[in-house]
Amino acid sequence: MEKTISQEKGKLPERFLRDMELLLGREEYERYLKAFSQEKIQGLRVNTGKLSPGAFAALCGKSLTPVPWAANGFYYHQDPDASWEPAKDPYYYAGLYYLQEPSAMAPASFLPVSPGDKVLDLCAAPGGKATELGARLGGQGIL
Repeated sequence: MEKTISQEKGKLPERFLRDMELLLGREEYERYLKAFSQEKIQGLRVNTGKLSPGAFAALCGKSLTPVPWAANGFYYHQDPDASWEPAKDPYYYAGLYYLQEPSAMAPASFLPVSPGDKVLDLCAAPGGKATELGARLGGQGIL
């Protein structure tokens, strides 16, 4: 059985890490390893088909920071000792927001989609970009 690196680096197999170092080069590889010790960035995207981002921020009562490139995206901080679990919140189940890594919000945010457009989504599952594009179509057009 192949050895793995320490917990801090995500228990990745040594062979994978060697391959990554060859692929990235030493300097980029070091930055890659440092990324494993950085705080996880978490985000959510408000379903504008149900309410505005401002209305959601006021309703949820949580500390949210806007994502600069996504008008309906917010960063949130998950405190391990806090009781709020975004994936178990009733607002999540009601479809008021979608949990999405902020960088994944960029493609749909920059795509010029308007009601009546025809959009072909060729991204992979689970449908985060498609739900945003669908909301921007406003029930008019094809996704």
